[in-house]
Amino acid sequence: MIDEFLGLVFLNNTVEQWFISAAFILGGLGAGKVCSFIMRGILRYICRKTSTDIDDILIGVLEKPLGIAVALVGATIGIKELKFHEQVDKWINRGLESAFIVIVAWAVYRIFDAMILRLVPIRGLGQANGGETDIRPVLRKFFKTVIALITGALILRVLGYNVSALMAGLGLGGAALALASKDTLSNFFGSITVFVDRPFKLNDRIKIGAYDGIITEMGVRTSRLQTVENRIVIIPNSIFANTPIENISAVPHVKVIQNLNLKGENGPDKIEGALDILREICSTQPGLDDTPLVNLLSVGAGVCQVSLTYFVSRQADYERTVCAVNLTILRRFAEAGISLG
Repeated sequence: MIDEFLGLVFLNNTVEQWFISAAFILGGLGAGKVCSFIMRGILRYICRKTSTDIDDILIGVLEKPLGIAVALVGATIGIKELKFHEQVDKWINRGLESAFIVIVAWAVYRIFDAMILRLVPIRGLGQANGGETDIRPVLRKFFKTVIALITGALILRVLGYNVSALMAGLGLGGAALALASKDTLSNFFGSITVFVDRPFKLNDRIKIGAYDGIITEMGVRTSRLQTVENRIVIIPNSIFANTPIENISAVPHVKVIQNLNLKGENGPDKIEGALDILREICSTQPGLDDTPLVNLLSVGAGVCQVSLTYFVSRQADYERTVCAVNLTILRRFAEAGISLG
């Protein structure tokens, strides 16, 4: 009785073949659940004990795709047990291959996405108002688009379409588009270069080409620099990738060298007193770092030349600090009766 039932034919397959196919499909689902459990429990517990967190990221993002892939393997084996019309078999095989491609693409995207979220800081390129632009959505959309295009091309190829002709057309169109948007692309990759290499950050004072000022805004295509003359300069980001950049804010202080001419008629006592005054001013003036250097460079009947070197702190306002030092020098020299040449 059972043999007769198992031998019944339904849609070109016996009931026994249908049961075997269903067993493989259900077994694949179960194996997928077990695989996800192992990755979520045992492997994640083991990875937490390692020094790096890369393996934790990979386990987390691959748990679902790998579980679904194992279930799909079981479904594939189960479906292979069944025999259908030749055309039906062909399209079933194409559908299964396409499903595997989608799962692999999904896993690759999840890996890239997790790496971007983990390794790329949330605060990258910024704006003058204190908020900063998060570049991660740009990177995530870029990789998502690239992976989607590749996945679509592979699926079309599996489905029997002539992808070569399509790719050739896309290649010509892409070349034309790249040529038309060359400047935009170079500026975009320039911003990526700045983000990765970090030659400067928001509110840093830099010198690039003929411009000296503070970076007040960093966009995807252009950046804004406020010069020391209080003018706004719009700089294409591609320039940052091809031009030497001097980051003044990256050093602990800015060195200032001045030469002062003192009249020889001051006499040795007043000139020596002038050197002491310069040392005292640069040692007590707010906004200065390190020990000042004061030297008498030359002696003459008319003029004696003095070299003054001091260091403005990075946190201080450079122009205001230098101005305060100079005004204090003039005031103290006038009080001591020291004449400048």
